[in-house]
Amino acid sequence: MQQIQIRDLLNHIGMPTALFAVAFGIFYGAKLDFVLASFIFELEGGQWQLTNHWLFSEVLHSGSRLLNNVILANLLGFWLYQQLSSKTSSERSIALTKLVVSLLLSFSIVALLKRMLPAECPWDLQQFGGDLPFIGVFADRPATMHPIQCFPAGHASVGYAWVALYFYFLPVCAKKARVVLTIGLLLGLLLGVTQQLRGAHFFSHDLTTLWLCWVVSSLVYLFYPNRSALALKTSQEEKYV
Repeated sequence: MQQIQIRDLLNHIGMPTALFAVAFGIFYGAKLDFVLASFIFELEGGQWQLTNHWLFSEVLHSGSRLLNNVILANLLGFWLYQQLSSKTSSERSIALTKLVVSLLLSFSIVALLKRMLPAECPWDLQQFGGDLPFIGVFADRPATMHPIQCFPAGHASVGYAWVALYFYFLPVCAKKARVVLTIGLLLGLLLGVTQQLRGAHFFSHDLTTLWLCWVVSSLVYLFYPNRSALALKTSQEEKYV
């Protein structure tokens, strides 16, 4: 295991988690979620007019998810080819492995939490034209209530999971790392706002997805063995053969 500096843990996990906790407390705890959702709802004339709009539903929702699946499938294919064709682990192949692991974990964890933490979407709630009362993520729910899978935001993960590219480029080019990080954040924001305009999510749902994807990518980057660690392990093993 490579040596992890306390500063790295604070910078990559500690500070982002603290910022997330404050933001989540403001939007979810202080109900700023409802203020923002009410503003959007009233802006659309007291109904979710953009729910089935072709641009938001077909292009930015279904289309972006399909494109993400195609890109991810090609990336997995390239990674598998690299693993089968190379007998040694270079820094590039290890970086690619970290990227693949980060992406798969991010998508999987968000999907799993959506099943474990039932929560209402704005369009489900009585005050926004739905038929359900607001219960929230952490409160006990009536056994007869059908679970609604709206937390965290699954569609936003199509963008936010790609913040893992930041750690792919970080060891070799900090400038490229910042560029791809910005792209990932903007893409996640775009897809998150798309769902908010459709009435599918509160802002705190997107914040949670961003935090999860960032923490997962940070943990993989910090704790997955790098080339020097693997070389040291192999050298030590050869001494006892």
